[in-house]
Amino acid sequence: MTVGMNTSPRLLVVEFNEVSPLLFEQAAGEMPLPNLQRLLALSRAQTTTDDDTEHQGLDPWVQWVGVHTGRPTSEHGIRRLGLTTGQTDQQIWQELGRQGRHWGVWGVMNGPKGVAPGCDFFMPDPWSFEERAYPEQLNDLLALPRYSATNYLEIDRKAALTAAMRLVRYFLPPTRWPTAMRTMIKLLRSLGDAGTNVHTFSTLFDYVSVLVFTELRRRHRPDFSLIFLNHIAHLQHQFWKKGPLDPNMRFGLRVADEVIGLLLDTRQPGEAIMVANGMRQRNVVGEGFYVYRQINPQRAINGLGIVGGRVEQCMTHDAHILFDEPANADRAVEILSACRLPDGEPVFYVERINATKLFYQLDFDHEVAADTVIKGPAGDVPFADLFELVCARTGAHEQRGDVFFDGIEVPPMLENHQLFNVMMDHFNAVPALMAAE
Repeated sequence: MTVGMNTSPRLLVVEFNEVSPLLFEQAAGEMPLPNLQRLLALSRAQTTTDDDTEHQGLDPWVQWVGVHTGRPTSEHGIRRLGLTTGQTDQQIWQELGRQGRHWGVWGVMNGPKGVAPGCDFFMPDPWSFEERAYPEQLNDLLALPRYSATNYLEIDRKAALTAAMRLVRYFLPPTRWPTAMRTMIKLLRSLGDAGTNVHTFSTLFDYVSVLVFTELRRRHRPDFSLIFLNHIAHLQHQFWKKGPLDPNMRFGLRVADEVIGLLLDTRQPGEAIMVANGMRQRNVVGEGFYVYRQINPQRAINGLGIVGGRVEQCMTHDAHILFDEPANADRAVEILSACRLPDGEPVFYVERINATKLFYQLDFDHEVAADTVIKGPAGDVPFADLFELVCARTGAHEQRGDVFFDGIEVPPMLENHQLFNVMMDHFNAVPALMAAE
């Protein structure tokens, strides 16, 4: 479908996080992926960012804040995942709501719902613990992905069962049975393609998200719709190998092809579309990027001698720790800052968010020996007791990004945060154009 330029003030934004067009092009040559080919055939622009260091700005939870607020990192200042209530800049959906537009936002990374009018539906990302979905029943759909995304290396059966039962409750109404059935069929097919693992579930969550999102769009017909999809980013980080595509990647690409087809085919007459990746990944096979993760986030900080803290696990090797007393936070900073590997290398990067909240992450990306110990104030702690190797990374962030679009004007080159103005101009230009006619 080709949409005339600005014939209606409606916009569908697909944030396909970190996808590499090179991967899509390679996959389209090996597999029947007609919808990804449709995507690649759209008009195209390139984006960039001044941020140049992973874990210090060149990260999706930073770049998407820029896209949604229209401010570069140096101005919006949000560098950590899950800091939604700390954001003071208005998001694109909040601005449009104040203009009288209706909006629906799904899976948005590091974005607050806010109190702006016009919200038809809202789903936060699994790591934005300060946010709740709207309408309320969507929180039942969110519960299991939120739990598994933060605890998948060591599952508490009771907590996982509680989250799973909430998922069952969400799908109890007969109107949701078709979505549940399509998801179960996809799950069964995944068993022969890639097996059952956290990456399969991440891919399936994107699939369910698109099914529910498209249904909500049909029901509410919002002026502005946004969906964030993350499964290809995860797969590129871990399964973007040289040669033939990994089975996990092949399954993820087939799902990506299907959901892109659903999103393209459910556009309403006069609705523009913009598909952005925020930034690409580049293949880094053999470059020695090793990712370790807390096996049990709470047990990890307790094992280091930190008391009085509650952990909110972030995406990989990082987390926030919340305290009731500033004194406990002070002591935690001392402990984490003092921890060293046997050769004297610091183990953690530590950042104070406020008086009772810390951010910390592993401060190295090289491999460590199986018998490595962490030397800290509490004594020697075996590294392998607290952390597990997740992968030798196959994809890493780069500054360039891509935008595919139809029915909206996008400059050929722009910075990530300038996409905010592109979206606002699309809506603001429509009344003027209609008046001129």
